[in-house]
Amino acid sequence: MEEIHNSTQFTLLKVLLLKNYRKKSNQYSNISRELEVSINRFKRYADKSRASPPVFNPGDKVWLSSKDIKSTRTTRKLSERLLGPFPILNKVSTHSYHLRLPSQRKSIHPVFHISLLEPVKTSTIPNWHQGLLLQS
Repeated sequence: MEEIHNSTQFTLLKVLLLKNYRKKSNQYSNISRELEVSINRFKRYADKSRASPPVFNPGDKVWLSSKDIKSTRTTRKLSERLLGPFPILNKVSTHSYHLRLPSQRKSIHPVFHISLLEPVKTSTIPNWHQGLLLQS
């Protein structure tokens, strides 16, 4: 034991731990490399079936899903499915947008995930305005 200490300047325990550490470190780097390859392979496979999210610009109008918004109606079945349209103020992250909500909706946080937004489509019918009701 004294020979090991004199030649390495470490105790026997430290020499054994250092060998074990190097071996574990090598195993860890191999495992992390394999894991990264596996993650990339699964990501490529999953991305084949994904559609790219729609891109909205500030000023665009969108419909907001009422899925997580509490309604004042007695039954959810009769509530509006989409609220709005609301203009987009800015893009917060890759998948969330900040909307300008009316003063009645101040209790709702104005940032929404892209899955809750639907783009407003313009009508191809001439002289037709959204929200126009026919009178009988």
